[in-house]
Amino acid sequence: MIMDLLYRGLINPLETVRPQDEQFLKGEEKANDLYEDLLSRLNGKDQKQLEELRDTLCINQGYEEEERFRYGLALGVMLMQEIYEIYSERYFREQVEKGEVEP
Repeated sequence: MIMDLLYRGLINPLETVRPQDEQFLKGEEKANDLYEDLLSRLNGKDQKQLEELRDTLCINQGYEEEERFRYGLALGVMLMQEIYEIYSERYFREQVEKGEVEP
C-alpha cells in the first residue's frame, strides 16, 4: 500500500502535513498579521525587499524540513534494524532454528 502511494506520487509530506496545534496556528496568524502590518507601512522598494526576504526564508525552511525528514527517516530505519538484529535472535531463536522463521 505505501509503495503504491509512493509510486503514484501521492505521498508528499511537504504539501500535506501541516501542524494543527492551536499554538502553531496562533503563531502563524500573528506572524502574518505582523508581516501585513509592516508591509503596509513600507514604500514599494522596501515592500519588494520584505517579500523577497519572506520568500527566501520560506525556501530555506523547506530545505531544513527536508533534511530533518531525511534524518528522522534514517533514524527510524536504523532503530528498526537494531531492534530486528537484537530481539529477533533473543526472542525467536527457537523458531529460526526450527526453520519456522527466517533469520
